[in-house]
Amino acid sequence: MLYGKKGLMVALAYNRPMADSVLADIRPQDRARVENLLSTRWSLPAEHPVSALDALALGDCRTLAILGPKNRVGSRYFQLFLADSDGRLADGALALGLHNSGPYPAFNWIEMTQYNEQPTFTAASGSPLPRTGEGQGVRDADLHGPLFAALSGLVPAGGHLMVEYDSASHRATERTLALRYPVAASPLGYRLFAAGVRSYRDWYISEGGREGPRKLQGFKPLNAAIATEKTAALRRELEAMLAAPGNDGHGEWGHLARALGRRVLDNLPES
Repeated sequence: MLYGKKGLMVALAYNRPMADSVLADIRPQDRARVENLLSTRWSLPAEHPVSALDALALGDCRTLAILGPKNRVGSRYFQLFLADSDGRLADGALALGLHNSGPYPAFNWIEMTQYNEQPTFTAASGSPLPRTGEGQGVRDADLHGPLFAALSGLVPAGGHLMVEYDSASHRATERTLALRYPVAASPLGYRLFAAGVRSYRDWYISEGGREGPRKLQGFKPLNAAIATEKTAALRRELEAMLAAPGNDGHGEWGHLARALGRRVLDNLPES
């Protein structure tokens, strides 16, 4: 069989084993969205480290990872899509990100510049249907766990992870941070903690351009001594938060931050 340029590239993509099982299960009208990308500068990840983000189970859904071009500093773009058990792709991408590697620990990082933690799926009628987690999207920390664990696996000790919280699906994180709660006591901060992060930087001034959206940067300790130091500092910060009286004016966001703070403390190693 003869293929045009687009058909040949898609056929080659299907012959790669990494994501074939996910692609094969996607209904044809949704698969065309991925095929259009595979016919341009995107491909399946093959042996690239981003392949670790492919076919992850998030609730009753699975991820589909595709690899994009490099940016001007050599970082590699990637996209993640979410497919449900009926073969539908969620509306829009689950994430758009960048992966970078280098000879020194700090040169190794991964960033999700766009991350929709509340994906929806559209029924044949056109109405949006939330699927994962009994209508809660992929908001629960346990459902996010496999994704963040895989992201962390791409970053060695001394590297960092970055996740935007500027989009609408991250209102809970935005609110807890705006009320000056510790980063680890926000939903995204907690997920980064569970992925091995022990210290943070909050890029809370969204300036656009190269700075991008508001985001959290989480650092994985370089060695045991730094891990001990950062863990102790994190413990002190969270214990101080919980020792202070709760602010009734903070409503659900204050309750959420205190609950997540206790959860982090429960999972910190004893000093």
